[in-house]
Amino acid sequence: MSSRISHLLTLWKQARLPWRSRVFVGTDLSGNEYYESVTALNGRTRRIVEMKEKKLLSDYEEDALPVQWQSWLRHTRYDPPTIDEIKLANKRRETIIQKAKAFDKEWEERKKASSSPSSPTSPVKQNQPLETKDKKDTPFEPESWNPEVAKK
Repeated sequence: MSSRISHLLTLWKQARLPWRSRVFVGTDLSGNEYYESVTALNGRTRRIVEMKEKKLLSDYEEDALPVQWQSWLRHTRYDPPTIDEIKLANKRRETIIQKAKAFDKEWEERKKASSSPSSPTSPVKQNQPLETKDKKDTPFEPESWNPEVAKK
């Protein structure tokens, strides 16, 4: 029963009635509500957000809103994002964070393994020149190669 009432309330907020100055567009996962003004000023409608938690303006953090809604508010995106789109982006972000943590852990293990002097798996031994694929008999001498100046 409460879902029907909330659905009817959402439909009422979204109705573009002549006396309304703004229309409800959607919500994010935090419960913030997004609105768009009915009248356009200089060809653009005004888009605003009503935060669920009322705080001072200086107390809001820059990542308080999802990126998808931020781009809609700034008119870089025409259609408002869907809840499924935001959930998918959050899942993708969590996967990336987990992979980054695993990579950092692996990187630290490699650093520990290569820093120990008795490690036989260290790829480069110190004080030895790196070998190149086309190794020549003559060693490299700085400033030994001077290109000819091209005539115009």
